[in-house]
Amino acid sequence: MSPTFGHWRFRITLALFAAMLGQSVNRTAVFAQQPPEQLTEFLELNCTYCHDADTREGDLDLDSLTLELADPDNFHLWERVFDRIREGEMPPDEELDPAESKPFLAKLHGILDSADNHRITTEGRVPARRLTRTQYERNVCELLAIDVPLRSFLPEESLANGFDTVSSSQQLSDHSLAAYLDAADFALQTAFDQLLLNDASADDAIQTMHLDWTQLRRNERRTDREPEGRPDHKDIVSWSSSQNFYGRMPATSVPATGRYRVRVKAHSVNTPDLGRVWCSVNSGVCSGKASTMYWIGSIEATEETQVYEFNAWIREGHMLQIVPNDHGIRRVAAKAVDSKPGVVEKMGVPGIAIQWIELEPLADDREKIKETLIGDLKLRPIDAANKNRFKIVSPNPKRDLKRLIQTFAERAYRQDVEPSELEAFFEFAEAKRQSSRSMAEALRAGYRAILCSSRFLYFDESPGVLSDDALANRLSHFLWGRAPDEKLRQLAHAGKLHEPEVLRTQTERLLNDTKSQAAIEEFTDQWLELYELNSTTPDGKLYPEYDLVLHQSLPDETHAFVAELIRENLPVTNLVDSDFTFLNERLARHYGINWPGGTDLKRISIDEDCRRGGIITHASVLKVTANGTTTSPIIRGVWMLEKIIGEHVPPPPANVPAVEPDIRGATSIRDQLDKHRNIDSCAACHVKIDPPGFALESYDVIGGWRESYRAVSPQDPKRWVSGLPIDPSHAFTSGEAFDDIEGLKSILAKHPDQLAKNMASQIVTYATGAAPTFADRDELQRIVQGTQTDAYGVRSLIHEVVQSPLFQNK
Repeated sequence: MSPTFGHWRFRITLALFAAMLGQSVNRTAVFAQQPPEQLTEFLELNCTYCHDADTREGDLDLDSLTLELADPDNFHLWERVFDRIREGEMPPDEELDPAESKPFLAKLHGILDSADNHRITTEGRVPARRLTRTQYERNVCELLAIDVPLRSFLPEESLANGFDTVSSSQQLSDHSLAAYLDAADFALQTAFDQLLLNDASADDAIQTMHLDWTQLRRNERRTDREPEGRPDHKDIVSWSSSQNFYGRMPATSVPATGRYRVRVKAHSVNTPDLGRVWCSVNSGVCSGKASTMYWIGSIEATEETQVYEFNAWIREGHMLQIVPNDHGIRRVAAKAVDSKPGVVEKMGVPGIAIQWIELEPLADDREKIKETLIGDLKLRPIDAANKNRFKIVSPNPKRDLKRLIQTFAERAYRQDVEPSELEAFFEFAEAKRQSSRSMAEALRAGYRAILCSSRFLYFDESPGVLSDDALANRLSHFLWGRAPDEKLRQLAHAGKLHEPEVLRTQTERLLNDTKSQAAIEEFTDQWLELYELNSTTPDGKLYPEYDLVLHQSLPDETHAFVAELIRENLPVTNLVDSDFTFLNERLARHYGINWPGGTDLKRISIDEDCRRGGIITHASVLKVTANGTTTSPIIRGVWMLEKIIGEHVPPPPANVPAVEPDIRGATSIRDQLDKHRNIDSCAACHVKIDPPGFALESYDVIGGWRESYRAVSPQDPKRWVSGLPIDPSHAFTSGEAFDDIEGLKSILAKHPDQLAKNMASQIVTYATGAAPTFADRDELQRIVQGTQTDAYGVRSLIHEVVQSPLFQNK
């Protein structure tokens, strides 16, 4: 009896859950015993008077704490005890005698290190981990030689230790497996349709749409949201307006969902003194019934007529909207835009004049699709009357089916595969061929099962040193976010990738390739939490200058900055202070930095007195650490500690109320936080959180510099007024004090090794799928020391991580 789809889906589900669970079911309770007397005596003398069963300060009871170190929670409690005592944070009001604390720490270090190494030896550092949804999209599209947005089919990823690559956050359920099946179906449907359907000469084929100004102009006899036609200039103009969905062009509605090349010939009108008119380009329905708009890009229109080009995935029936979107230039209300032709232009309102728009459907390479799906097999028209529909011709279908599934599986699994391992896939595909009498349906079924199998979705890694195939896979997904290319596969197959110089050369090659940019951006977005940029919208009354073009420019600066640190191997201290950044004119204006001229994003040298420099002053990170209305030294302080300085901050006690924002500006944030600092359970963390948090108070919720807070005007709630002054001064527990952000930068820059250690830890976590644990600490320190001669260069940190056992072992 041939296996049904339901039976096959059940088998895939079982295999996937076995892969997930197999890493944890073999845990054994090592070191499950009472602490040795040397530890208990020290704790009784120095710690348990605050942390026993009765007091439980910080919710910690050391009296009942056993060495059940196979339990992660128990292990982390002992790790916390070790760190707090080693750093001299506990006991809080006295200094311990080194003659007592050093033997205690040495003993506990040996116990924790031994337990953690036992776990790593038996299970590996990294539990089973799978492709993220962006990695899945790239791998499938590369396999099938197509370009479609598959990530939209898959559930949002959860994060652990800040990254979606970390295995502990990668849950997989029957619901998510169904999503993978849907994604695989869509990808295979797209590929096989392009292989078997040749519509190039068909009457209903999607042709390039070239629309001149007469087709784009609005009907001036009625009030509408289309741009205004200018017959004398043979163009249309979209003015700077606050009207919703203004600038839409129904003639650009696309007949089918797909990827398009959008070309716009345009120039500015009534160009303001800044020399350009920033415009947003979006796609959507452009009406209230479906208000979601999809960002395509921006046009920096100048008086010189230019052709602007974009590639975008546009949904069926969606049209383009092009409109000036710079809140720093004059805008007019809807009533003025809908008035008689020529009125707005005479008012001197800036706009963009468009001569024509072209939308070209982008087809995938049919020859590449043919090679990847059917290899050297031939295609033949189904019949003489229909030469645009093809079928796959095979002289020996059973043999060719097995051969093609073998080839596809080895590419998909990113390693050689024994034919016996694919017998179930072949049987399933062959049963489909027998029932459908179609080679295409058989291949589609076999490929579908492979794309949803655990061998494809999960990294194939075993405890101990990675195989060369597994190392190639890890390296490529770290630096490219996709499967290894042919060069890496060849070196892995030859067993040479573990050779240090070969590995270094390949790391350089991957970093130098443009494919690395996607992985750099994903790492940056997750490390710095830039994915939160769209989570809040700045209050339009308090921050009326914030616009869509500025919003979309924020991550561009940070992405380019991190890429430059890697490309030029710049010191890690650039994270806190630098003499350059990457700006376009809109960002430069936001920062108050003189624009040197030209267009697009470029590297800009900055002066010491511009109050910028370093990633910590980027508007992108300053926005994601604010709520759209007010800033919080707590949120920004925690962000600084965990993302830049490298200190973990535990969550606040459950019984402590949150600080409520005061948009009226009557109470300073220092006064509000005094309540927290005076609570014993809060003070220990606030002495760390507050200094960097208050230093960043000089920047508002959109990253602009400020001397005072903004508050809602008591006389006019639609406007803002200057509130209480900013006080960014503070001091660390070390006694190092500062008056402003420049003082904080100076203090942090004196500790490059600490910044490098945090950066190395972030890289290890993202690259391997697990954060460094207790047993990894010495190796992490060695990684940092290995970059000291390069001034702790970021590229050197990447090389040291790749060369380390942390990267080369599961």
